[in-house]
Parts: sequence; C-alpha cells; structure tokens
Amino acid sequence: MGTSKTKEPATGVAYDKQEITNKTTLSRKRGARTQQEKNIKFQYVKDPKSGMVQYKMLLPIDWLIHQEPNARYFITGPNNLKVNKAEMVEFVYSNDPFTQQTLQMSGKQIAPVYPLEQVVQQFIQPAAQAEGYRYIKSYPLPKVEAFWQRFSAGMPQTGSQRQHRVLGTEWKDSNGNYSFIAIVQAITTKNQIVHWSLQTTELEAPQAFFGKAVKSYLQGVGSIEINPQWQQMMNGKLMGQIQQNEVFWATKTAESAQAHRQRMAAIQARGNTSNSIAKTYSEISDISHAGYLKRSDINSAGHSKTINTIGERTIIANHQTNEHFNVQAGSKYYWVNNNGEYIGTNNSLYDPRIDNKINGSEWVKFEKEN
Repeated sequence: MGTSKTKEPATGVAYDKQEITNKTTLSRKRGARTQQEKNIKFQYVKDPKSGMVQYKMLLPIDWLIHQEPNARYFITGPNNLKVNKAEMVEFVYSNDPFTQQTLQMSGKQIAPVYPLEQVVQQFIQPAAQAEGYRYIKSYPLPKVEAFWQRFSAGMPQTGSQRQHRVLGTEWKDSNGNYSFIAIVQAITTKNQIVHWSLQTTELEAPQAFFGKAVKSYLQGVGSIEINPQWQQMMNGKLMGQIQQNEVFWATKTAESAQAHRQRMAAIQARGNTSNSIAKTYSEISDISHAGYLKRSDINSAGHSKTINTIGERTIIANHQTNEHFNVQAGSKYYWVNNNGEYIGTNNSLYDPRIDNKINGSEWVKFEKEN
C-alpha cells in the first residue's frame, strides 16, 4: 500500500508533462498551419468570353494572375517566378483507313496516341535540348490528374470514352534557371475516331526558389474548384455542338452513295483551296512552304515549341503587332501578307516585296520562334 501511494504522484506528474507536451506540439502545428493559411488565398480566373468566374485556386498571396488579353505570362511572382500561359496542340487518329482519309482531307493534324513518356523522350526532349535545356527528370502528378478526372466527370456523358494522363517534367537551361513543365494528355474515343490533345504549362524560377515554387503551384492546381454555373453553361454549349454534329453526320450517312461522294468531293475541295496557294507559288524556287493562315493557326507566345514537333509545326511571330501563328515547319524564314497567306523559304536574301510575281500584296517578315 505504501509503495503504491508513493508512485501515484510521480505517475500523475508524468502524465501531466506528457499532456502538456502533446498540447504544445498540437499548438505549434496549428500555429504553423494558421501561418501557412495566411500566406495563401483563393484567386479567381474569369472566362474572357462570358465574363463568368471559371474557377478559383489557392496560391501564395504574392503571386499574381494576369488576365489581360495581351499578358505575356499567366502567373508572376517574387524571385523572378513565371508561369506561362497553357499551350495546346490537338490531333486525331483512326485505325480505319477510310476514316483516316476523311480526317486527312479535313485538314486536321493526324497522329496516333503516344504514351506521355514517349512524347517526352521522342519529341519534347530533342526540341528542348536544341534550345539549350537539359532534361532532369519526370514524375506522375496524381493530384493534377485527379482534378482533370473530376472535371471530365462533370462533362456531359455522350458515350465517349475519356482519359486524362498527366506528367511533370523538370529542365535546366544553360544559365542555371530551372523549368517545370506539366503535360496533360486528354484522350476522347468515340466510334472509330480518337481525338487527343497535349496541353503544357511551364513554370520558370531560379534554382534557389524552384522546389518551393513547383510545390506551391501543384498545390494550387490540386485545389482548383470549378464554378458549377460556368461548367453548366459550357456543358450546354457542348451538348448543342454535339447534337448538331450528330444530326449532320446521321443525315449524311443516310444519303445515297452518290451523296457520299459529293460530300467527299466537298471536303477535297476545301483541301484543294487550302493547298492552292502552295501550288501557285511552287514555281518560285525560293519558296519551300506556303499556305493560308486559319483561325486555328493563331497562337499566343509561350513554350509551345516543345510540342509542335509532333505535328511538324513551328511558331512564327511579328513582335511589333504581337501576332503569333502556328504554321508548317521546314523553312528558315517566313513572310505573311495582308491576305492571310504565308510563305516559307530557306533563302535569307529572298524578299517577296521585290518579286514581281507576288509583290501585289503587302508582305511582312515574321520571326521564327522555335
């Protein structure tokens, strides 16, 4: 009895000390979490067409989202942090030869679906190395992929199979600066056609701040909350487009073989129109590529050079007017006229403004961006 009485106070004291230690640790964790929460806030991104809030994301309070139409970067922050605007390239493919031919005639970029690791090794890595970047590593981004899966689940269910794959890659340039590129591959399969795209977003920061910047950015993407009203509006537009397309193709499919041939002839005619300028200029030996610029060719400045190699495309720019176009690669010099036509040449001395065959238009030289 006496022994137990002498131990009771000691046990009680030990318990009290442990309790105090636990409370202190918990208080410190709460304090650290509260401080971290003070350093981040929700920032809102608006749809430039509708003006509605598109989504919100948690970012450090000293990071700034730029939503001006001509903004060079999507996000900037201290210590020379820069996040480029997202760039996207789209492809279609079919294993059915007839469908493949139809897609080719429609002017779309044709390419089979590549695994993301192959995209990095076969296309992005050589292009980046040519620009002075050294590949460091790549890794999966499960939280970013989970966001895209959630976004896809909120889209109309139309019988299409949708997949999203995401990969993070890190690079270093010759000046010691580091880049992180998030690659999002979206794949939609319906019937015999596969539509797929690559969207890349690049973050740049000095080495000393790079790791923290990437962590903050990925946490921000993982925290994105889509505005349900905006998604509902976009889903309505999407369903309208899908229904129009289905009605159009159902009608065409039901027509006779002659009508089918007429449709193919119409598609071929559009292809001929796009190619006619190239044929017209083919007699001029200094011109290696030519074509019409389309709305889909318009491109913002950024890092799309890393993905254009898949479709054998390149970016040309007029820095005085801030115009950027995505055109066929293969030439060293490019000229664009006021009719929306472009030509490519490997002759540095060739000038269409003094070429009597085509100087009836106003030609401007565009710089090759990649």
